[in-house]
Amino acid sequence: MPVINFGVGATAEPPGPCVWPIDTSCCPDWDTYAPEVQERATTFAVAILDGLTGRQFAQCPVNYRPCGPKCNGGGGYMSWPVGTPGVSGAGGPWMIPYVDAGVWRNCGCTGGCSCAAACEVPFPTSVAAVTAVTIDGLELNPDAYRVDSWRGRPMLVRVDGECWPTCQDMNVGPDEQGAFTITYQPGRPLPLAGQIAAGEYACEIAKACVGADCALPQQLANMSRNGVDIQLLDPTAVAEEGLTGLANVDLWIRSVNPARRAQRSRVASVDTYRGRFS
Repeated sequence: MPVINFGVGATAEPPGPCVWPIDTSCCPDWDTYAPEVQERATTFAVAILDGLTGRQFAQCPVNYRPCGPKCNGGGGYMSWPVGTPGVSGAGGPWMIPYVDAGVWRNCGCTGGCSCAAACEVPFPTSVAAVTAVTIDGLELNPDAYRVDSWRGRPMLVRVDGECWPTCQDMNVGPDEQGAFTITYQPGRPLPLAGQIAAGEYACEIAKACVGADCALPQQLANMSRNGVDIQLLDPTAVAEEGLTGLANVDLWIRSVNPARRAQRSRVASVDTYRGRFS
């Protein structure tokens, strides 16, 4: 089983979004608020939107240490007639059977049968951004690798002519000799619409913080004054729907999390590639 350690106060999940820039272009009074008001409003808005969107965008970086079949001596999905004398002229198999996404295939073509790059490492989750890659404690130049996607799985591909270590020493720390560490942000990159939604939400929170009129729903079911009936939304009812009560912000939330999921979907399988976090 993989060991997960996200550092001080480690939990089973990264501690929320770390890089969620906000766009306050639609908030002309934003610069008039004190820095501490801006910071508190931004922190609250981002935390709420992160939860309402299923924690799918730009989570905090984690240190991932890959370990593949070569580390434990596995031979992959190979079966008869592998190694059967006389099956091919060279004494080896005339084709190699393997399992591809649950489908049995026979590889017998020149140059290989897969879409795999010459040197690549799969990620265990989606990837918003790769922060750093270190081998033997030395950080690799970002030009030496790229992030691809194959069958929905992100892959870190080596492009400088070298290859990733086939094994590493899990007894040493992530920055020591013999270690191979990928620091990346799980999740999806935050779109511009999310930055705008966070900016609008933070703007209304800042207004409420200084006692100005804001568009946030209040604890008022109905009110009659001068023959006019007014009914406002109960924030608890809005929260139960996974919304904020702000029309534009809620439209974006619905567009990226229409099923109101509490977190990103996961697949648990004995065939799923697993690594180690430290």
